[in-house]
Amino acid sequence: MAMNAVQACWGKPHLHSGISIRSLTKTVFECRVGLDERLAFLFIATHPELVFFFIGNHDEVQKLIRSLR
Repeated sequence: MAMNAVQACWGKPHLHSGISIRSLTKTVFECRVGLDERLAFLFIATHPELVFFFIGNHDEVQKLIRSLR
């Protein structure tokens, strides 16, 4: 499962590219679930935890990020 892979690789930058973790803003990131779907998640440093909050294709994630700005 993609969420488990993100959790296992978080904090290991050389592994981020293997599961396509990409920063969208200072606290929002995305990773690929498959060829077309992506998961968006927050990194909350104070706890620390990853909070997954959105799944969609590339265009849907970009629209989401524009709405957050």
